[in-house]
Amino acid sequence: MPEAQPAAQARKRVLLIEDEPAIRTVVIEILRREGYEVIESASGQQGIRAAVSREPDLVLLDWVLPDISGLDVCREIRRQGVLCPVIMLTGRSSKVDMVVGLEVGADDYITKPFDARELAARLRAHLRRADQSPSASRREGLLVVGGVQVDTESRRVRVSDEEIPLTMTEFNLLALLAANAGRVLTRAQLLEKVWGYLADVDYHSVDPHMQRLRRKLNSRDAAGVALEAVPGLGYRLTPLS
Repeated sequence: MPEAQPAAQARKRVLLIEDEPAIRTVVIEILRREGYEVIESASGQQGIRAAVSREPDLVLLDWVLPDISGLDVCREIRRQGVLCPVIMLTGRSSKVDMVVGLEVGADDYITKPFDARELAARLRAHLRRADQSPSASRREGLLVVGGVQVDTESRRVRVSDEEIPLTMTEFNLLALLAANAGRVLTRAQLLEKVWGYLADVDYHSVDPHMQRLRRKLNSRDAAGVALEAVPGLGYRLTPLS
């Protein structure tokens, strides 16, 4: 009998929330050319419903939408437990706007007009890192620093008996820091390992993610770790005792 063939890998599902028909058509063509299944939404509220019910692997989110802003969409889907990567598509290019987008839970941003090859590369990088741990696992996939347990196989983080909900980016950052506990990792190292690229990215785009991660850890007394910013260098995760 012929050997059984492995089941085909399911196509990645990308949710595009964009109200401009011309831009939506161009992006959909890029996504389908890359082999992704595409879910379309032309408004923020429709996008929120799709993000929660359709379980996309990645969300491409326009900043300016006809009903509510992309920032509000990102904030709401994070509140409802959507943890997949979110990339903002925006005509805004100021550093302040970029930081605001990252602060509400976006993982990355691409400014309009964008290059099709760059968009495709960013998508591949985010989807690839969502499938992989950022470093070799230890102790059968369990990393422990202080009271924080990072399971790189199930991609879950626990403090005592409480699971901490983290976005894909937050998880990968924490796992990488935990795997290198006590060592300072530069922003360049974090970008390369977690985002998968360096070109045209402000090194300080790491900071909003770290601030959110720090808030989540600091709100748990049992965490027993310090996530430290080392001036001029990067970040370090150390146990408090």
